[in-house]
Amino acid sequence: MCEKFSISRQTARQAIAILEKEGLVLKKQGSGTYVNHIFSETKIPSKTIGLVTTYLDDYIFPGIISGIEKVLSLNGYNTTLRLTRNKVNTEREQLLSLLKSDIDGLIVEGTKSALPNPNLDIYNQFEQRGIPVVFINSHYAQLNCNYIVVDDELGGELATRHLIENGHQNITGIFKYDDMQGNLRYKGFLTEMYKHNLSVDESAIIWYSTENMEQQFCLENLPQLLKKFKSSTAIVCYNDQIAMKLIQLLASNDLNVPHDLSLVSFDNSSLSQIGVVPLTSITHPGKELGKLAAESILSMINNPHYEMKHTYHPELIIRKSVAKLTK
Repeated sequence: MCEKFSISRQTARQAIAILEKEGLVLKKQGSGTYVNHIFSETKIPSKTIGLVTTYLDDYIFPGIISGIEKVLSLNGYNTTLRLTRNKVNTEREQLLSLLKSDIDGLIVEGTKSALPNPNLDIYNQFEQRGIPVVFINSHYAQLNCNYIVVDDELGGELATRHLIENGHQNITGIFKYDDMQGNLRYKGFLTEMYKHNLSVDESAIIWYSTENMEQQFCLENLPQLLKKFKSSTAIVCYNDQIAMKLIQLLASNDLNVPHDLSLVSFDNSSLSQIGVVPLTSITHPGKELGKLAAESILSMINNPHYEMKHTYHPELIIRKSVAKLTK
């Protein structure tokens, strides 16, 4: 190899070590280094699908996972589940582990999809090895990939429009900046505000990330939140989880939803219905999305040229968290 590629022995050793770490080759003591047979073109189907999600116990994921597993089990497939907790390093570890595993396809929710992702090279390796991948909830713009998502921009428009139709003009928002859903919901919020010639106080908008969510929405930070909301009558919340946290914080300061502040959130999860104040919320397909993801990955296994680029159109479910303002 050194002679053929005009490289040093150290470079060759490092290259082989990388191939071994990624599972492409296997070292056998006293024998040599061999191409890993599980990546050969003749490998026998394992009837196993890799499933990578950011969370497992979060409120929308049980439905998604249930939809996936039901379809796969009916077709004789098993699922190997990996969690990233929305951490880029953990995503890399899990993807590399799956590359070494014997899987026929991969369903994945990308980590921090709004930020530059250093793991795109690994996703490309799945493609190179003929392992189909479908993204759910969001996807990376840099990859020409299959995906199943919700029209989050439209959701932002629907949420904001409902508040405007109920007489609210001073509207702010809470958005997550490290995933595409948060960015697109913010874009929909701005689009609808400008469509109605309403100004947006950017200093009143709250942005948060995976790492600082608990810090942002804790009791100690309530004075800062109230300062942000002092001129607002309504808030577009990133999801039901944040809306519920906000309702609890406001109640601790004797503020009431919807009379003091109106809220619209996203996902239409079980949380939107069990709280003291039932939430007006934008729908998420949940189990239906999981079912389509599983059906799609099976179609890709049977037909390498099969494409799936699907966007669900969300709806607004009206409950009790928005007050109608009178002039």
